[in-house]
Amino acid sequence: MRYIPNLIPGHAKVLPTYFKGDPYTSKPGNILLQILSYIGAIFFLLMALAFLQHPIVTCILGALGFILLPQGQRWLERKGRFRMKGKMKAILGGTLFLISTPFINHYSEVDARQAHELQLKEEKARQERLLAEQKEQERQDSLAYYVTESIRLRNADKTDQALAVLLRADAFSLHQTEKDTIQDIRTDILSLRAFSLVRASKYKAALPELTSLLKQRPSDDALLYNRAVCYSKTGQTKEAVQDLKAAMAAGNKEAERLHERINPLKRRVAYYVTRCCDGSTSSAKGRGACSHHGGVCDWNDPVYEEYRKY
Repeated sequence: MRYIPNLIPGHAKVLPTYFKGDPYTSKPGNILLQILSYIGAIFFLLMALAFLQHPIVTCILGALGFILLPQGQRWLERKGRFRMKGKMKAILGGTLFLISTPFINHYSEVDARQAHELQLKEEKARQERLLAEQKEQERQDSLAYYVTESIRLRNADKTDQALAVLLRADAFSLHQTEKDTIQDIRTDILSLRAFSLVRASKYKAALPELTSLLKQRPSDDALLYNRAVCYSKTGQTKEAVQDLKAAMAAGNKEAERLHERINPLKRRVAYYVTRCCDGSTSSAKGRGACSHHGGVCDWNDPVYEEYRKY
């Protein structure tokens, strides 16, 4: 069954325009107004995106942009089965814009206040960082100055002054590497002071200082040698030899010379042998001893061995 046009005469038609298209379909309008609608729709949709963190404003501006968009208008007309005239569109758009205005103003102030607070916080953090960097630079400069001055005094054999300056440097050390460096310099200074006591023949005064230093540097051959000198001068030869052996193992030549002096090689009789006249030895003790070696020249010829006391 198909539709036959003009089957009913024109004067007898009740709804003459019923079959002449969809009454809710928009007809092409003014091109300029359409362009302005697109511009307005894009503007409000972009504003909606700018306020994404504020859902209420985004929804209102998004709805306004959707209504201004010609495609959005036609979609609403199809779904609602009505015609949105220019006046109705203007009233609806104006109402939405008026509703959005206080929200826009409020949230703009909120955003501006938050941005200002964030700027203040960032500026405060920057100032604190600059101040911390300045203090750190001052600390490093002070540390470097006192360390350098302490080394200069150490090289000038002013050990007491060097230790006093190094104590001030220690107050500026924070990191473990800095503390280790200061400790190494302090050990060097204390070593020089102990060596000066040894040179001044103050052996008893030098002994505890050298022992304390060797706890930090147990393989330091100079410390071992100087403590051995103190031990040897205070009658503790056995302890001196122990230190000298450790120093000699590290290649200290002075330790070798002192070791030869306080613990020299000695000879002693290890046992006796029967010495034949041709220089050979015999284990026989009776008449037949050395019978084939020219006879016995010495029945108790001593055999010596070398040894050290310690």
